Amino acid sequence: MGTVGIREILKLVPFLLSDGGVSPKGKNGWTIYLRNNDLEIINEFRSNVEKAINRKPSLIKRKDGTFMVRIDSVEFGNLLLNFSPTYRTSKRNRYPACPGTYGGRCVCKTCETKEENTPAKIPEEIFADMKLAKYFLKVYASCDGGVSVTVTKKEKYKFLVRKVFISVTHPKMKSDLIRLLSLLGFRPKGYEGQIRLTSKEDLEKFRKIGFIEGCKIGKDSKILSGMEKNLVLEKVISSYGDPSELINFLQNRTA
Repeated sequence: MGTVGIREILKLVPFLLSDGGVSPKGKNGWTIYLRNNDLEIINEFRSNVEKAINRKPSLIKRKDGTFMVRIDSVEFGNLLLNFSPTYRTSKRNRYPACPGTYGGRCVCKTCETKEENTPAKIPEEIFADMKLAKYFLKVYASCDGGVSVTVTKKEKYKFLVRKVFISVTHPKMKSDLIRLLSLLGFRPKGYEGQIRLTSKEDLEKFRKIGFIEGCKIGKDSKILSGMEKNLVLEKVISSYGDPSELINFLQNRTA
């Protein structure tokens, strides 16, 4: 596999805990993969894999328009599973019970948990390193989060509801992400299925970390779909000085 860079391996963890995974392959092997529809995120992941293990993963475009990056490796998979016992963050009842259907091997490397959730986690090594913590947040928010702004009207007044959000339903991942955000000086707010940063101070602080350069807002947002997340974040922060420009912009996008 070549020389392994542990810091570069840790940079892969947020990709895998959000839109990727480590799945059993054959008797002893593992498939490390990432699926996303944003090519900027895909390219960042591929670059990091190559830096970490000196191998370039394959890239295919699926029929649904998403991109899939994958690489098969026993050593690489085992190393990643030392940092998190699984990278599956959906409820277990959406998958076969362990032992799984993957050659009879347990898909989470441990069966000591109840079936509500898998034991995925953010590695302690990331909490201990501020640079890695910031990079983790950048990647995870790029993959499973974004920036949102909506126009709300109360009586005759219009105002903006602004937030950076991370979508997360896995209880352990949610508590780990809140811990990570708090460590970085944010004041996160937990909601059903989401963590949000809503204050001007937190949005300005997040701007210094930012999203992966060039990554875009997905189709879930009818108004902002296709716009770069960092660009929208800049517009949102600028709107604290004069919200009218952004309000007009949003209303024109819906016209």
